[in-house]
Amino acid sequence: MEIFLKIEMPYCKKCGAEYAEGARYCTKCGTPVSEVWKPPREECFGEGRAERDYLGLVSFGFFLLIVGYIFSTNTWILSEFQAFFESLGEGVFVPPSSQLRYVFALFLGLIGVSDFVMAGIRVVLRQSWRRPLQDVLSGVGVISIAYLVYLNSQRLMTWQMVVVLAIVTVGILVIVYGIIVSYFRGRKK
Repeated sequence: MEIFLKIEMPYCKKCGAEYAEGARYCTKCGTPVSEVWKPPREECFGEGRAERDYLGLVSFGFFLLIVGYIFSTNTWILSEFQAFFESLGEGVFVPPSSQLRYVFALFLGLIGVSDFVMAGIRVVLRQSWRRPLQDVLSGVGVISIAYLVYLNSQRLMTWQMVVVLAIVTVGILVIVYGIIVSYFRGRKK
């Protein structure tokens, strides 16, 4: 089944008469043209979006720098990953070493810090308050999870507890974001 969308439909919704483009009223029945069908805006389909978020490239650049730093300062990681995935391929789960978990916690911590840096950049560039808020809350969440992974690497917390607390942390941050957005939306009206 094919559906065609006619972009311009200069016909009165009430009587079906054609009206001149730019007319404010139907020439046959007098119905205001504002009550006549209007084509959907381009923004509905994503073509006329206001601006792209090119700062996402900066964020990706931070990510690549962090990955490069982690791998260049811990050259043993690739062989550790290989051994871990080979054990999984054999059907045996061997938990990652505490050293690998520690480096993962460091990686997450640096990602969290980069989220705070991105929030600062967005504030300086006067972007909408939502993106810096998302970056800050994301940074809080990632650093919180990094701390939980660090505690696990030091054998102060089980991985099961890390997973539970990480889920709770993300849930709390989603609730906080929803409350803040709802509060500011309510103030605009």
